[in-house]
Amino acid sequence: MTSQDPLEENIAMGKRIAQLREDRGMKQKQLADRAGVSVTFLSEVENGKRNISMGKLVSIAEELETTTDYLARGTHSGSRSRMVDKFPPELSNAAEEMGWSYAEAKTLLQVRELVLERRTPNGVEVPKNYTKQDWVDLRKRLFE
Repeated sequence: MTSQDPLEENIAMGKRIAQLREDRGMKQKQLADRAGVSVTFLSEVENGKRNISMGKLVSIAEELETTTDYLARGTHSGSRSRMVDKFPPELSNAAEEMGWSYAEAKTLLQVRELVLERRTPNGVEVPKNYTKQDWVDLRKRLFE
């Protein structure tokens, strides 16, 4: 594999970020807010005019539901699964159908785990498989 010049790499990465953002119907402001960066910073990254830290790249990748490998190099690494693949299928389905961000779905999963820890003896989960509607209801209680 030949290495590109850093400027070309930044431009290619910026194009991938912009394309995924547009494919997901997001405006720059929406992605910037969700990823915790400024709109100006995101615009400069998308136009290849700015370097990006690994932390910010991870945040953007999570919001775009992709890997940092894809954003940085344009490849999907087979050795690393996306975090989203670790979500229960009912949560993944609800998030996809309702248009929730990765961060919202991750928060819902974390809240459910925290609630179960507080309500169950010794943190042992009382078996209850959340349905898609359970996830929708939990999100309404938390975010609306």
